[in-house]
Amino acid sequence: MELPRAAALVARLEVLDEIGSTNTELVRRVTADPAAWPAPAVLLTDHQTAGRGRLGRSWSAAAGDSLAISVLLRPDVPTQRLGWLSLAAGAAMTEALNGLGVAARAKWPNDVLIDGRKVCGVLAEALPDGAGVVIGAGLNHAADRAALPVPTATSLAAEGGPTDPDLLVAAYLERLLARVNDLATVGGDPDRSGLRDAVRAVSDTIGRRVRVLRADEAVTGEAIDIDVEGRIVVDRGPIGGLLACATGDVEHLRYE
Repeated sequence: MELPRAAALVARLEVLDEIGSTNTELVRRVTADPAAWPAPAVLLTDHQTAGRGRLGRSWSAAAGDSLAISVLLRPDVPTQRLGWLSLAAGAAMTEALNGLGVAARAKWPNDVLIDGRKVCGVLAEALPDGAGVVIGAGLNHAADRAALPVPTATSLAAEGGPTDPDLLVAAYLERLLARVNDLATVGGDPDRSGLRDAVRAVSDTIGRRVRVLRADEAVTGEAIDIDVEGRIVVDRGPIGGLLACATGDVEHLRYE
């Protein structure tokens, strides 16, 4: 797989024929030899056999059906703002697909949907040295509809979208690196950088009735905002009031 446009955007890009998890492998390589992996750097494959999603879930796809893209970022932002990088990745992928003619939206915190079906998921992992983050994105680009594992999933091929890996990866990296650079330029402020507005603009969650499944409870109400900490703000009504959720699985509900 040749990715000349994408490679021109980063300090290093390596494509693997097959790997268990691009995130795990990139973290391992950067930890073993940091000088060999200057940020931004990318490790990529179209055959990931042991991918990981949020909450430790496993994820895999047939060879050639999806792109696993892990990006090493070391932005000069406060540690407490690093959580915005995964939101930036979800927004960047959504913006990239929209720019390529695909009507995509983002589900908080960082899934990307087409007509309510998941086409991409994002997973961020902090480096052991605490000075950077690896952002992994799994994009279903080439799978036929019959090959999709669940009815709630989709792919760009199934939706009539573009499937060229170089085009897709370059479009994503352009937007991700621009968003991260803007965030670093203003010291990690998501408002001054425009990142919070960008995340809100592509959100398919804000304005919906939702159920947020957290470790200790299920929170139900209307998602009304994403706060400065990147949390989804849920209005539980006159009795429950507002609650900001930092973590949790979100279900989009119908109003009754």
